[in-house]
Amino acid sequence: METADSPEIITCLNATCGQQLRIPAGELLEVTCPTCGTNFTYRPPKTAGQGTGLSPEYQRKAWVMGELMLVIAKESMTLIKRNDPSTASKVPRKQEWEGFIEFLKVLFNLADRVGAFHVPVSEYLQFMDAVEDAVIDQMNNAFRQQAGPGYDEMPVKISISAAFDLGQKLYQPYQFMVLEDGKERDRFFQKFGEAVGTALGVRGNHTIATTAALCASSSIAAMQSLMESTDGPSPTGHS
Repeated sequence: METADSPEIITCLNATCGQQLRIPAGELLEVTCPTCGTNFTYRPPKTAGQGTGLSPEYQRKAWVMGELMLVIAKESMTLIKRNDPSTASKVPRKQEWEGFIEFLKVLFNLADRVGAFHVPVSEYLQFMDAVEDAVIDQMNNAFRQQAGPGYDEMPVKISISAAFDLGQKLYQPYQFMVLEDGKERDRFFQKFGEAVGTALGVRGNHTIATTAALCASSSIAAMQSLMESTDGPSPTGHS
């Protein structure tokens, strides 16, 4: 049986890499793959005599959920610009970032709601922590490639952690079954659409609010598909 002092073999979470990595067993670690350079947070699985851990299946699904959320947020912001180019062209870059963060807030909450149907209670909190870690790690991986040596990871970590917490505070009070239609669900997405408009400095813009709400609601099917899958499909091509 592995101990905290013995090695453990894990697979790089970058699906295009798949490198086998040797790490200390039973530890929460920040891992950097020497082959592809992907940095990710590894949460050890539960073993006899230890507390709750995260199984390899849900470690992988948390990583892919993070990929999916980032794809949805980016593509949604692109669609908003396309649907109302005259307004979107006047939005400062800082407010574009704030609109992107609004998407992450609601997507964290939707991932929570969808995941509740699939992840065992014993692993659930670890799973959501891993989803938060995945979004932080993947955004920092992307920015690090652009910025090069000396890149400071802390601003992204603070922004995403705040988005995770605020997403729960803002949207958790809405009580509805995520896979069913209803008035409370409609109010949830209406509030989100209005939040995006406010973040972009165009509060009351119906086109932007509606587009944002539709993009967010369409993410549920993709999240559900991921959680039902056996291998965690790539989010590439989400629409």
